[in-house]
Amino acid sequence: MSRSLHRIVLVLAAGVLGLALAACGSEQESSTPSQGAATTVSENPSASVVGGPKPASPTTSVADDHAGHTECGTTKGPDGALRIIVLEGALDCATAEQVATHYGPKIATGQPQQVSGWDCGPSETAGILAACSKDDQEFGLAP
Repeated sequence: MSRSLHRIVLVLAAGVLGLALAACGSEQESSTPSQGAATTVSENPSASVVGGPKPASPTTSVADDHAGHTECGTTKGPDGALRIIVLEGALDCATAEQVATHYGPKIATGQPQQVSGWDCGPSETAGILAACSKDDQEFGLAP
């Protein structure tokens, strides 16, 4: 091998070795600054927290809108429990609960449904997700 070729090989080998060592070194060094940053954050425990107004719970507003109506427990809806609220007529809770049990999971379709002779579907009443009616009786399902 010629002398200049020998020097080129040595320089390239030294460069590869230097890059390998630099890559290993930066891995260890990268954890040091993050530990320092964590220390900096924890050094300021007196930082003030500004609270905002507490939003009104949707359940509270629904209860206020339908305070004079009879509640008949809860049923399963597509996203959790729904309250059964008698809106009109002399409706017993057992009937409302039975229809609500069958209709609750179907609310997610957003389409009107017939359940045991009751017409059920999305409600336009504020605070009521869906309602079922038959003759002069009606109940609603609310979150």
